[in-house]
Amino acid sequence: MAEMKIVEKDLCDIIPYENNPRRNEKAVDAVANSIKTFGFNNPIILDKDNVIISGHTRRLAALQLGLEKVPCYIA
Repeated sequence: MAEMKIVEKDLCDIIPYENNPRRNEKAVDAVANSIKTFGFNNPIILDKDNVIISGHTRRLAALQLGLEKVPCYIA
Protein backbone atom coordinates (compact mmCIF):
# COMPACT_ATOMS: atom_id res chain seq x y z
CA MET A 1 0.00 0.00 0.00
CA ALA A 2 1.30 3.46 -0.91
CA GLU A 3 2.16 5.89 1.85
CA MET A 4 -0.33 8.72 2.32
CA LYS A 5 1.48 11.99 1.69
CA ILE A 6 0.13 15.26 3.06
CA VAL A 7 1.21 18.41 1.22
CA GLU A 8 0.80 22.09 2.07
CA LYS A 9 -1.24 23.95 -0.54
CA ASP A 10 -1.97 27.63 -0.93
CA LEU A 11 -5.59 28.16 0.10
CA CYS A 12 -6.13 30.38 -2.93
CA ASP A 13 -5.29 27.43 -5.23
CA ILE A 14 -7.99 25.15 -3.79
CA ILE A 15 -11.20 24.98 -5.82
CA PRO A 16 -14.55 24.15 -4.20
CA TYR A 17 -16.52 21.41 -5.99
CA GLU A 18 -19.40 23.29 -7.60
CA ASN A 19 -21.88 20.42 -7.10
CA ASN A 20 -21.08 19.87 -3.43
CA PRO A 21 -24.44 18.80 -1.94
CA ARG A 22 -23.52 19.69 1.63
CA ARG A 23 -24.22 23.12 3.02
CA ASN A 24 -22.34 23.36 6.32
CA GLU A 25 -21.92 27.10 6.62
CA LYS A 26 -23.40 26.96 10.15
CA ALA A 27 -20.50 24.71 11.21
CA VAL A 28 -17.71 27.03 10.03
CA ASP A 29 -17.31 28.83 13.39
CA ALA A 30 -17.07 25.53 15.29
CA VAL A 31 -14.55 24.09 12.82
CA ALA A 32 -12.50 27.31 12.94
CA ASN A 33 -12.43 27.13 16.74
CA SER A 34 -11.34 23.49 16.55
CA ILE A 35 -8.54 24.32 14.12
CA LYS A 36 -7.45 27.21 16.34
CA THR A 37 -7.44 24.98 19.44
CA PHE A 38 -6.16 21.65 18.11
CA GLY A 39 -4.59 22.48 14.75
CA PHE A 40 -5.49 21.11 11.35
CA ASN A 41 -5.91 17.40 12.18
CA ASN A 42 -7.68 16.35 8.98
CA PRO A 43 -6.31 17.42 5.60
CA ILE A 44 -8.51 18.68 2.81
CA ILE A 45 -8.81 15.97 0.18
CA LEU A 46 -8.34 17.18 -3.41
CA ASP A 47 -8.43 15.64 -6.85
CA LYS A 48 -5.52 16.07 -9.26
CA ASP A 49 -6.94 19.45 -10.37
CA ASN A 50 -7.08 20.86 -6.80
CA VAL A 51 -10.88 20.50 -6.64
CA ILE A 52 -12.17 19.60 -3.18
CA ILE A 53 -13.43 16.06 -2.71
CA SER A 54 -13.80 16.44 1.06
CA GLY A 55 -13.16 19.47 3.23
CA HIS A 56 -15.34 22.35 2.07
CA THR A 57 -16.11 23.39 5.66
CA ARG A 58 -12.43 23.14 6.63
CA ARG A 59 -11.60 25.42 3.68
CA LEU A 60 -14.16 28.00 4.82
CA ALA A 61 -12.85 27.80 8.39
CA ALA A 62 -9.28 28.28 7.17
CA LEU A 63 -10.38 31.33 5.17
CA GLN A 64 -12.11 32.72 8.26
CA LEU A 65 -8.90 32.24 10.26
CA GLY A 66 -6.83 34.00 7.60
CA LEU A 67 -4.66 30.96 6.87
CA GLU A 68 -2.64 31.05 3.67
CA LYS A 69 -1.65 27.37 3.47
CA VAL A 70 -3.49 24.24 4.54
CA PRO A 71 -2.61 20.54 4.64
CA CYS A 72 -4.03 18.56 1.74
CA TYR A 73 -4.09 15.02 0.43
CA ILE A 74 -4.20 14.55 -3.35
CA ALA A 75 -6.38 11.52 -4.04
